[in-house]
Amino acid sequence: MSTEMNKADRKAGIAALERRLWERSWPTQLINRDLLKYIAVVLMTMGHWALDLNKIIRARWFLQVAVAVQFFAPPVFFFFIAEGYHYTGSKKKYALRLLIFAVITQVPHALAGPYGLRWFSVLQYWSVLMTLFLGLMSLIALHGPWKLPLRLLVIAACMGISYLLKTEWAVGGICLMLLFDLLRERPLLRFVLYIPLVYAVVAWEVWGWPGKQDFWRILVPMWSAGVAITFFYSGKRGHFPRFSKYFFYVWYPLHLLLQWWIF
Repeated sequence: MSTEMNKADRKAGIAALERRLWERSWPTQLINRDLLKYIAVVLMTMGHWALDLNKIIRARWFLQVAVAVQFFAPPVFFFFIAEGYHYTGSKKKYALRLLIFAVITQVPHALAGPYGLRWFSVLQYWSVLMTLFLGLMSLIALHGPWKLPLRLLVIAACMGISYLLKTEWAVGGICLMLLFDLLRERPLLRFVLYIPLVYAVVAWEVWGWPGKQDFWRILVPMWSAGVAITFFYSGKRGHFPRFSKYFFYVWYPLHLLLQWWIF
């Protein structure tokens, strides 16, 4: 009898925690949307500039840390696409804006990349902004009015396009956006499933089982992003939402241009 009561108490406790996390009433949920995005942007920029900054700083520890912390950013971006889908006033404008900036970013992305400004690097190796666009299109399809087989076919097509275009995070990024959306009202369950899904995504990216180096350099920062999203995000906007909204779009191609120009 006591065992059953203990199980019931644990279930009730987990349900209460889930409800508080969803209602954003957990005491640690203090980081607003824009602050979380700014943290992700700073860490992403550090990672992208790591090799070049290391020529100036010349510290092995800095290079290792900078390369690792950038992986905090992708899950944050994926999460806010899923959130943005539910809050945007116009999904068409949202998708078009992402697509425009994805196309604009291709030249800076190629310039800052290993191959330089060549036709194949512009047309074939797309930035994460294209993944975000295809993820948003997958969410639009998921909630669309069509029958389920057609919706799944559109989502599969978006994943296929991401794979063919060699977008950053490609299929794995879209899967994470779908997870964030499908379990939006179940943050605790979402976090439990997020951990193994991230492991699977990283395994896909490295074409094998993640090793010890991948654990510390990629998995831990990405799992940390899941912790921040689940237990520290307040659900509130920042103080300058309109400025922040366009800053995040502009900064991505701009920081790549600066990387190419300065370094």
